[in-house]
Amino acid sequence: AVNVLDYSDGGKVEADLEKANIIVNRQLIPGDIKAGRNYFHPGGIRLGVAEITRLGMKGSEMKEIASFIKKIVIDKKDPKKMVSTVKKFRKDYQKVHYCFDNKLGAYEYVKLR
Repeated sequence: AVNVLDYSDGGKVEADLEKANIIVNRQLIPGDIKAGRNYFHPGGIRLGVAEITRLGMKGSEMKEIASFIKKIVIDKKDPKKMVSTVKKFRKDYQKVHYCFDNKLGAYEYVKLR
């Protein structure tokens, strides 16, 4: 989990990033319960990388995603103004990697035999 308390709470960060089509999860961090924070407004967020790795992204793409997150969370850029940037970035990642060898797009269903 990443502590976001210097900028907001995990629930608000999660909602703001979702407005820009960046999906993270709010996450309780050590000390949250004692400080009176709860699941809806925790001190952290969780950044899962399984999905973006599955789509073929690597280290350089992770840095670019981190820059998008920084612009919204730290620099307080309007998330809705980031939507087109995120969509443009994402358009080149439509195939599944590290999985079945097929021609299906990332979100098409594989038919099992």
